[in-house]
Amino acid sequence: MANSFPVVLDQAGHQWLLGLPEDSFDSWEELRQAFIDNFIAPCEQPGNKYDLERIRDRKNEPLHDYIRRFSDMRLKIPKISHDEAISAFIKGLRFHEALRNKLLRKRPTTMAELLATTKNYADADDAEKLIREDARGPDQPPR
Repeated sequence: MANSFPVVLDQAGHQWLLGLPEDSFDSWEELRQAFIDNFIAPCEQPGNKYDLERIRDRKNEPLHDYIRRFSDMRLKIPKISHDEAISAFIKGLRFHEALRNKLLRKRPTTMAELLATTKNYADADDAEKLIREDARGPDQPPR
């Protein structure tokens, strides 16, 4: 096993191993732990429900952007229930009160249902903004 270890390492691992002082470890367990401690930090770790709950919409942020940021984080969390994810999404809606109220009145039961509802709402919201801008005319400054 000792002979195989250097063979399976990539260049960074091999450089790390060669840079260690002689007799650095007394056991495979010590070597394993040192290897993990050295290389775990640069690896992207899976998220958890608290990471998802930190995603909040921003003032004047298009709803589509919030949905995208939320969905990107959701994909990094391996084990989270639909209910936990839906709760986190609703909790994150600070500046889209009408949508939050709609979701609280008729709560989705799956992420697919949540995303379909929010996408439809965001599309309608975008269309409404375009209509308001068109009604103002080209000479009027945006509000």
